[in-house]
Amino acid sequence: MTTAVVGGGLSGLVRAHALLARGEPVLLFEEADQPGGVVRTERQDGFLLELGPNTVRPTAELWSLVQTLGLEKDALLADPRTPRFIDFGGRLHEVPSSPGGLAKSRILSARGKLRLLAEPFVRQGDPATETVADFFARRLGHEVAERLVEPFVSGIWGGRGDRLSVAHAFPLLARWESTSGGIARGGISAMRNRPKNAPRGKRGLLSFREGLTTLPRRLAAELGARARFGSRVESIRQSNFGWTLSVAGQDVSAERVCIAAPPREAAKLADSFAPEAAGALRTIPSAPLVVLHLASSERPRLSGFGHLVVPQEGRRILGAIWSSSLFPDRAPEGRALFTVFLGGARDPEALRLTDGALVDVASRDLRAVGLPRSLETIRVTRYTGAIPQYDAGHGERIETLASVERRQPGVFFLGNYRGGISVGDVVRSALLLPN
Repeated sequence: MTTAVVGGGLSGLVRAHALLARGEPVLLFEEADQPGGVVRTERQDGFLLELGPNTVRPTAELWSLVQTLGLEKDALLADPRTPRFIDFGGRLHEVPSSPGGLAKSRILSARGKLRLLAEPFVRQGDPATETVADFFARRLGHEVAERLVEPFVSGIWGGRGDRLSVAHAFPLLARWESTSGGIARGGISAMRNRPKNAPRGKRGLLSFREGLTTLPRRLAAELGARARFGSRVESIRQSNFGWTLSVAGQDVSAERVCIAAPPREAAKLADSFAPEAAGALRTIPSAPLVVLHLASSERPRLSGFGHLVVPQEGRRILGAIWSSSLFPDRAPEGRALFTVFLGGARDPEALRLTDGALVDVASRDLRAVGLPRSLETIRVTRYTGAIPQYDAGHGERIETLASVERRQPGVFFLGNYRGGISVGDVVRSALLLPN
């Protein structure tokens, strides 16, 4: 049974590879001339630049894929003890990684720390209708919600805690509350009930010697001629055979079709056979993002993963990854590389700033916390829609897609707007093959 996969980002590539491994015929079509979508790595002036995701957590599914593709020798794993920081109150605070570290940390007040002890006794709410901000404020207190969770939401999701749905953005924590009565109890229960032979990922953060683009490139190589880049799918329609795709003016038939394109492009393709799915896809909000690669000849006084920023007066960046501190060979000898993020749902206007203005803002915010004063611009990359936002209406949209899949067997919708935005989430979702 031939499956046509539309979209050569990571979702489509992993799904096509998994189908091929199962012995099923598959064809993949991608409009761009290279694989990976937003997972892109480029070399410039001796720097290795990640233009999309910078690091990934090596989940069990992702690490298994790395092994299957024979990429273990190319993999880099950052030390899991590498410190992470949060910019709050004019200085960088190391994110606590233990109860002792939390007790010493100055990012929370004494009252905020004591409030954490009440978590097991907090009454249950309704995560199905709660925002991320409300959920964490209720369970862990306002300080944790504002100083620890909100920087994560804005820096990783490019979003706002008062808009994201906790049931969809943090489904595991929401499930722990509903099944175990709280976060602490849910975590303990999960550890106790974890099967001894359950597959495990690796600790730390994963990249590759030539960057994350290594993964989609290897997947594309495995697919060979089955992956057709530079091939735009113009339309999809149902037929007696199953589905017919119009590709560069020619018809291609398949029994099944997996639409793994970004939401707006997927909506255009779904219009002809499932207008309700197209409508749901079009209404998925997406956060804009600017990625700045800045270099310095000064050696940073700190080493670590990087830092996220508590929304506060005098700060505009969302956070920064200290790229050359995290992995080797990201910058020439004697240089430091920083990957800085601006924009998101909190600051969509940042996308309209000139390159010079963006660099000025980033330089100011980095200098304010003691990072290098002299910075050179290596690259500025803009995304009008970088990260889908799992807001209050997200559940209804996803149910609409699922309803179409049930009514019209043989069509599937796949992407980081469904099942999680991280690379690990994307891989896991893509591996959930249909029968």
